[in-house]
Amino acid sequence: MNKLMKAKLNPVSEIAAPSSYRTDAVIIALLLVLTGLMTFAAGQMVDPVILKDFTEDVWFGSDVERVFSNMSFRTAPNSRAKVHPIFSLLVFPLVKAVRTLTGTPPEMAVMLLMAGTTAVWVGLLYVTLRLMGCRRFDATVFSVLSLSSAALIFWTTIPETYLFGSLSMLVALLVVALSQVSVLPTWSYILMSAFSLSITTTNWMAGMAATIVNHTLRRAIAITGTALALILGLWVVQSRIFPSTTFITDLSEELLYTMPKTSGGPIRVLLGFFFHPMVVPAMQLIPSNRNQPEWPMLSVQHALPGSGSLWGAIAFFIWMVMLGFGVLACWGIQKNLKLRITVALTLFGQLALHLVYGEETFLYAIHLIPFLIIVCAMATLTKWRSIVVGLAILLIVFAGLNNGEQFFNATEFLKNRGVLRSQNPTRSSLFTPVAQSAPSIPPS
Repeated sequence: MNKLMKAKLNPVSEIAAPSSYRTDAVIIALLLVLTGLMTFAAGQMVDPVILKDFTEDVWFGSDVERVFSNMSFRTAPNSRAKVHPIFSLLVFPLVKAVRTLTGTPPEMAVMLLMAGTTAVWVGLLYVTLRLMGCRRFDATVFSVLSLSSAALIFWTTIPETYLFGSLSMLVALLVVALSQVSVLPTWSYILMSAFSLSITTTNWMAGMAATIVNHTLRRAIAITGTALALILGLWVVQSRIFPSTTFITDLSEELLYTMPKTSGGPIRVLLGFFFHPMVVPAMQLIPSNRNQPEWPMLSVQHALPGSGSLWGAIAFFIWMVMLGFGVLACWGIQKNLKLRITVALTLFGQLALHLVYGEETFLYAIHLIPFLIIVCAMATLTKWRSIVVGLAILLIVFAGLNNGEQFFNATEFLKNRGVLRSQNPTRSSLFTPVAQSAPSIPPS
């Protein structure tokens, strides 16, 4: 009887029941299969031309060709290891393993890895939501919501570092959520912190925040220093395997991409930071920064939120209301103090970063979406639960319709542009040309 009363008072205890594990395991398995199939199918819509050198930066300023080469070929230039410390060391063996097991070419192996990684991402999000106290139904709804987000639709279907960087930050959130219900060994924090640094240097702030909320300052510094030493050691190993690896502290190039005028200023960054990760607005064409006028770049930096379609306008309004409920919940509830602090510190850190660095905030959408979803999910632990879950279900529909349509438009753009392809004025009219000087979007 006492155990039953405690379970009612604490939703997290529902996870601890052995019978509950089986139900959660079934839900996670279904999410893994659904996510993998959806991501793989969407990835097949992206024209292989995106893997060519001459289309570099076309997909919202991303470096698809370079990242694909780093994932697939050991001898590929690895000049971005200074900001992606051991990305090649971690991901290249996985692609190699997929190629060996399936006998597929690099392009298919990379897509299979992206689909599998996305499935793991969604599974970890579900577990994190359950650990923070969300009911099983609520955690499922918000996990499916992530699949409808612009962040996952646009950034899990092309070879890029962002999915893996987001996964490293999500692991930090998972560790914090787990630390609220169980005592974790020190080595788990070291590995978590190191992983958050391994893919993208600036994502280390998530690992640092997760460490600080669980330890004294002195112990947090020791853990952080050990994590850094681990990454530096692995970087040395990587530099021996991948000859063109650049030194991790050589960040002079990044100064070229600070305080860019073409970002549109703080308001544009704020809109892109909080709203575009869930609902992509109308896409625009901006001049190529590689002197290739036949391949302009896709951009949403200067588009108004919700401008993509009628569905997008409705989705934007719903998302804005959900964020409002989430912020109120984070401010008012007593639960998940460590997790709320970690989310707040990381979001503020990421916002401060992107207010001064980068021109296309949408580039980093998948880094932000797990934090924004968790903010909204906090409201399910309050008296507003029914409202927020209902809004989330509606958002799955409207955001999915808008983001799916915009993704289709983007993939059609790839199929119908370039001097070697038939020019289709109808497809070109899907986008709004932006008359401005050619930007210099930083490499990813």
